[in-house]
Order: sequence, then structure tokens, then C-alpha cells
Amino acid sequence: MRYYLILNEQEVVGISPWAERSALNFLGLVSIPHSEMNGIVLDDTFNADHFNEILSLFAKKYSFLHFNTCNPALLDGIRFTHVSGEDTGHMMTDLRSSPPDAIWAGLSKRTKQALRTFENDGFEVSEINHPDELDDFYRYYSGNMTHINGKILPLAFFEKLLEQFPDEIRVTALTRNDLFAGGSLALLDPARKIYYGNYLAINRDLPNRYTPSYHIMWESINWAWKNGYEKLSSGRQKLEPGNPRFRYKAKFGAEHLPIHSNLVLLSKPMLVSYKIREMLLTNRGA
Repeated sequence: MRYYLILNEQEVVGISPWAERSALNFLGLVSIPHSEMNGIVLDDTFNADHFNEILSLFAKKYSFLHFNTCNPALLDGIRFTHVSGEDTGHMMTDLRSSPPDAIWAGLSKRTKQALRTFENDGFEVSEINHPDELDDFYRYYSGNMTHINGKILPLAFFEKLLEQFPDEIRVTALTRNDLFAGGSLALLDPARKIYYGNYLAINRDLPNRYTPSYHIMWESINWAWKNGYEKLSSGRQKLEPGNPRFRYKAKFGAEHLPIHSNLVLLSKPMLVSYKIREMLLTNRGA
């Protein structure tokens, strides 16, 4: 792993998390795999016109670089050859324009009934504050990730988060007595007023009348709103309006904000090798 600080004189204006990798016998940097938090983080005052100068510094050591950014202005000034990557983005609910009352008014009768079912049946949401209380959450998180063919992170990851960052992590459990229906782990950014609800635990053995993901989302929205957060991220998602997970997030006011994924070819030998590889792949598929 490589973490680089971007400095303007002595002031930190950004941080770049990467993993060092080799491809086609060339050394490069790629976005941290299996992580939703792997984009370049830049201060709001950063001048995008200087981004190519940063890339030039990396070109002294590396032949290629892959990065993610939500700022399309960074792409405009790149003078190296670069190739666009996958079409993904953050699903973001802007609570300033879509507060809970407005979201509720837009929900269907069926969704509202699904939300009321948990309250009527005596389920409650509680917070998990200690690493040794994560067993049920992790069990159903793992089951949910298996169901959606996702990457399962180890229990130690969540234990360490809760242990080291108790004020920046919120873990919830939706339960009735000993019955665990679902839960979530959120990363909190009070400075930017963003609630990142990235990790979901779902009990998929519940009767069909229960939809725990709805209640977890609705509870998170209301908690974020009451605690002064302006935006709620429900994780990464490809731009697939027909996907059930996309529809579920959009149902609660989330909009798709594109993440621009780019591969920058920093050296001429790497550029030539890349073009030859693409030509061979094209001919093979013809």
C-alpha cells in the first residue's frame, strides 16, 4: 500500500491512497482493491489545472496509474494518454433537497406498510458500541455479501474500526428480543456532513412480509437528518436503473453521482505495450 500526501508548499491539499502493482512488466499504482474509499481526496481549494503536474511527479517512478475521482474537472487537464474505466458512482441522498418528510411523501403505500410492519411487530433499532457485540452483525453481513456475490471483509476489520474510531463509526442492529433482522455500519464525516452507510447486514430467512433493508435505510436517513448531516451515501452502484438494489436506493431519494475511473499511461513504453495488447485482444475477438 502507498499513501501519498499532496502538498502546496507546506500545506496538505490532498491524499492519494494506492496499491503498487505490475502489469505487462511495468510498475504502477492502482486504486485500493475491494474498497469503496479509494479515490483521490483533494481540498476544495485545489486547482484542477495543476493535476497533470502531480501525475508528472509519479511518472518519474511509475509507468501507469489508475485513479478514481468524483471531480470531472481533473480529467480536462491531463496531457498523458488516459483511458476511462468502469461506469460506477455513489448513490447519494441530498437531505437538504430531500428531507425525510419529502422522501416519505414520495414512498408508495406498499413501502410505507413495509416500514410500519417492523414497528407494529415490536422491532427496535439499537446501536452497537463494542467490538465484542459484532457477532450477529457480522454473521448476517457475510450472508448478505454472499447473496450479492460481494467481497467479504474479515471480522477483524469491523472490530478494529469500532475500536479505533468509536466517534466516526455507527453500527446499528434491528432486533426483536433475540431475533436479528438486519443492521448497518456507517462511516461518519461530521465536518463535511456526510453519512456513509456502506455495510449492510440482512437476515434473509425472515418471512416475506419483512424487508429489513427498507427499515435500515429509513432509520439511517432520519438519524442523519436529526444529527445535522446533509447527505447520505448508500454505497457504490453501477448505473443500472433496472437493478433491484439501484431501485431500492433510488426509492429513498438517492441519485447516482458518477465516479470517474481512469487509467493514465505515464511512460511511452507502457503506452506502446498497452496499444499492442488492445490490438491483439481486438483481433482475437474478431
